Amino acid sequence: MYTFHWGVLLPYMGTFARGLEMTFKVSIIAELFSLAVGLVAGIAATSKNPAIFAISRAYIEAFRAIPLLVGLIWIYYGVSIVTGIEFTAFTAGILGLGLNYGAYLAEVFRAGLQAIPKGQAESALTLGLTRAQVLTRIVLPQAVRIIIPPLGNSYVSMLKDCTLVSVLGITELFRVGQTIVANNFRPFEIYTFIALVYLVLTIGFSRGLRIVETRIAIKQ
Repeated sequence: MYTFHWGVLLPYMGTFARGLEMTFKVSIIAELFSLAVGLVAGIAATSKNPAIFAISRAYIEAFRAIPLLVGLIWIYYGVSIVTGIEFTAFTAGILGLGLNYGAYLAEVFRAGLQAIPKGQAESALTLGLTRAQVLTRIVLPQAVRIIIPPLGNSYVSMLKDCTLVSVLGITELFRVGQTIVANNFRPFEIYTFIALVYLVLTIGFSRGLRIVETRIAIKQ
């Protein structure tokens, strides 16, 4: 029977902290990138221009169909082989996560934008506002309230999926755990600890998200 020795974790707490710092760095930057990509693609998905609409749908369908791990490997290794353009592991991780999540967030933004009654936009246009002003001053502020909950859930998922960038050699929390296991051969203590860290983080973010959702509902 396996005997747990939790004391093996103590010498590595500083290393775990640095890995967790990298996890937050990757997840936050990738989430911001995915929000920007998702917003642009989501607006394009509501366009009446056939070319813009087709490009947005092609992007959304492609990146929703490709597994995230496959996308990460292709961006890091495949792009350099095919085009000669080389990305650092960090950049490839951000691009892979951001483009994958951006495709899903595009649908969130599209649904949020289309949930706003068209009559509001039409009325604003008749009052002399430009389409850009209607979008930024009337439609988007209302749509944000609708899409905040799924955006929060997106970050929770992003935080967990950051473990996948370990295949690129990025020393986030899971990669740090793999390295430590290779040194001390105590996998269950290490991976259990990492699982507990993610459990605490995801529960904490989820609780915070529910508080935000409740406050938004009260204001509405």
